[in-house]
Amino acid sequence: MKVKTTRFGEIDVPEDEILHVPHGLIGFPHSRRYVLIPHSDDSPFQWLQSLDQPEVAFVVIDPTLLVPDYPLEAALGALADPGALLAELALAVIATVPPAPAPITVNMLAPLAFNAANRRGAQVLLHDDRFRTRHILAAADPEPQSAPKIEPR
Repeated sequence: MKVKTTRFGEIDVPEDEILHVPHGLIGFPHSRRYVLIPHSDDSPFQWLQSLDQPEVAFVVIDPTLLVPDYPLEAALGALADPGALLAELALAVIATVPPAPAPITVNMLAPLAFNAANRRGAQVLLHDDRFRTRHILAAADPEPQSAPKIEPR
């Protein structure tokens, strides 16, 4: 399917790469279909582009690259997908990139959780006082690790 976006122009999105978020994201209830677009080949960041609202796109990163002991089980449980397995869980957190010199922050308290097998997901709220909505990103770039990814079929 061809989709017009404000950041990337017209993009071609295969049906099997669409991520479905039935309840939308916090503050964006009408954007329910998304696609992940790599930021660059050597970056751990990606763009989560809405297919329903061309102007809506978020910079995201896998939180396990930032916090190795991120609570995967809690995110999986909050996903409310009884068939989901921990091995099929893919997570992302939304980054806020303000003008320099302000630091980049990530919302570690409300990750986006996806079942990589069926490409359905939700934004979940964790009840964990270790995390904040504006967690300052470390100065060093995180090294990519082997976390489940949502890949084209």
